Amino acid sequence: MVYIRIDKLLYMKFAITTFISAFLLFQVQPMLAKYILPWFGGSPTVWSTCMLFFQFGLLIGYSYAHILSKFFDSKKQVIIHFTILIISLLLMPITPSESLKPDSVSSPIWDIIILLGSTVGFPYVMVSSTGPLLQHWFSKKFTDKSPYRLYALSNLGSLLGLLSYPFLFEPNFGLYSQTIGWSIGYGVFILFCGWSGIELYKTVQNVSEKIKLETKDNSNPIGFIKPILWLCLSAIGSILLLATTNFVCQDVAVIPFLWIVPLALYLITFIIAFDSPRWYIRWIWMPLLFVAVCGVFYLLVEKPEFEGTKIVELLVMYFGAMFVATLVCHGEMVRLKPSSKHLTFFYIMVSLGGALGGCFVTFVAPELFVGFWEFPIAFVLTLIFSAIAFILSPGAKTPKWIPYTVGAIMFTSAMYFNYHILHFVSDFKDNVLESRRNFYGVLRVLETDKGSPSHYYKLYHGRINHGMQFRDSVSQQWSTSYFSPHSGIGIALRMHHKKEKQKAGINEGMNVGMIGMGTGTVATYCTPLDKHTYYEINPEVDYLAKKYFTYLSNAGDNVNVVLGDGRIELERAFRTSGSKKFDVLAVDAFSGDAIPIHLLTKEAFQLYFNHLNEDGILAIHISNLYFELEPLVYNMAGVFQTHIAKFKNKKDRSLGIKSATWILLTKNRAFMEHPRVKKHFAEWDEGVGTNPVIWTDDYSDVITLLKKI
Repeated sequence: MVYIRIDKLLYMKFAITTFISAFLLFQVQPMLAKYILPWFGGSPTVWSTCMLFFQFGLLIGYSYAHILSKFFDSKKQVIIHFTILIISLLLMPITPSESLKPDSVSSPIWDIIILLGSTVGFPYVMVSSTGPLLQHWFSKKFTDKSPYRLYALSNLGSLLGLLSYPFLFEPNFGLYSQTIGWSIGYGVFILFCGWSGIELYKTVQNVSEKIKLETKDNSNPIGFIKPILWLCLSAIGSILLLATTNFVCQDVAVIPFLWIVPLALYLITFIIAFDSPRWYIRWIWMPLLFVAVCGVFYLLVEKPEFEGTKIVELLVMYFGAMFVATLVCHGEMVRLKPSSKHLTFFYIMVSLGGALGGCFVTFVAPELFVGFWEFPIAFVLTLIFSAIAFILSPGAKTPKWIPYTVGAIMFTSAMYFNYHILHFVSDFKDNVLESRRNFYGVLRVLETDKGSPSHYYKLYHGRINHGMQFRDSVSQQWSTSYFSPHSGIGIALRMHHKKEKQKAGINEGMNVGMIGMGTGTVATYCTPLDKHTYYEINPEVDYLAKKYFTYLSNAGDNVNVVLGDGRIELERAFRTSGSKKFDVLAVDAFSGDAIPIHLLTKEAFQLYFNHLNEDGILAIHISNLYFELEPLVYNMAGVFQTHIAKFKNKKDRSLGIKSATWILLTKNRAFMEHPRVKKHFAEWDEGVGTNPVIWTDDYSDVITLLKKI
């Protein structure tokens, strides 16, 4: 009886340590990604690059566990692992230093990898190695129990680590407090790891002789095909995760919530697949895979634009399909898993597949595809490789004809959907003058109504329109899209008192700043007396705006383009040369369908007002489909004690004008009380002043601003 209680206690030690390590492993991912997101312009690729780093960290950790378990006996494993864990404490806390902010936008991927490597790299590798290492120790102690149950438990810990971040830690703690808390948790994890290791050290004898006997045991070889399938199925699951996240974030917003949901679903597939064979039932999940793939391709054909689609519908449709496809990949992979003898090698192949999938999405796909074609391709690959796995491992009681019949159906379906991908690519190129893809997303210049009086060009970032221009020599100088004369920014630029002076013949020009350039439409308001400065993080936007649109060239030397994140460039300018003394400063930078978080914090607004003249106007473009940004900006007016007004113009297709909502903040009372300004005031949303939301660099909670769905 005492022996049984001791065994249960030791089992609990393994379980608790595994849970804590997994919790820390996945909570640090959104935490640090959010911490550095503002430093790289809020691009969706920041998250996929972080994921790539963490996948390689996982691979290194699993490789370390494999080497330790194969070449050292159990006692030496405990000593070596615990010693390295103690050394890793020297790197605490993991808070990124401000000195690591990038100086340019030339190599953001490598900048992110170096930054993460210098902060959390070593501790992350040690946490990731603990899972497979503890499972190996567990299999030595409990020879009659499956260590794969611990893997399912670790994925449960990972899931809770993820889900607790947006709902518990992000809303209640600042980023600095989060990183300090994680560092303390890492110390607690080391204590539990040492607790488990010491018990193993006392109770397990030196097993070097057993290792020698095992190496001579050639029974039940894993062969060559199975490891290849582990690798491929894991890689496809990783591609599904990252491609789906990038695809959605590009057209919605780059926020931790939209990172965590797909990653949480990804982890749930591991829990289902590894916990017990009864959870992954082929006759349920494979038909659902076919339905999911059909749904994805239907949406890509019938819903090429997200406009009019509620965010919940969007997430359910795409993330649900990703979940089913990933579960099939992981379910088939687990059905091919080896005995515990090859446990660490199996995990190496799984983690290597994940890392290769991350490399494909981050490095290879942007070079191969001008669009996010890896997204539908991943579903086609799921059909192909799950069919191969089914044929190779049909199950003991499955009639021989079923795997081949199902395989033939899935291969045929894959070819059919592949045809549709080629059709998507062809449609994507229709009327497209040029496409560009880089770290910041996919850009296209489209030509419409060629040969007619309404002939125009449009610039798209993903599926979001970022400006247009008519080609007619007269109408090409119209202020189109979100910048019409009756828009908030149009009113600020036309009604500013310096414009009134220019009309009166007084030669006093305006100094205008724009964070976000698009096609450069705002340059239509630039007179020979004015000076416009545009801050644009994406070099490809600058290239396409100057090549296909004439707004900037028509303004000539009065326009200056600064490449880099607008906030970082303004911070650098303020440190080196002081205020820019803008008369109007507009924030129109979008990542996805909304302004990046770091451009809407209290510190960001302070920076904007530092660069404005005393009577200057700050213009914030809040048009988007999914987030209520109005309360946030409204509250900023109270913080900085400025006048505030909302402007909402109507759409006019014949003039190329899109409906837009702008908010202007200024200490210039005369401007706000001008009759021609006041007549364009829009009504505030009901209850706008009751939401006390204020974002800071250290704290932001996006979920509270989701529009009613």
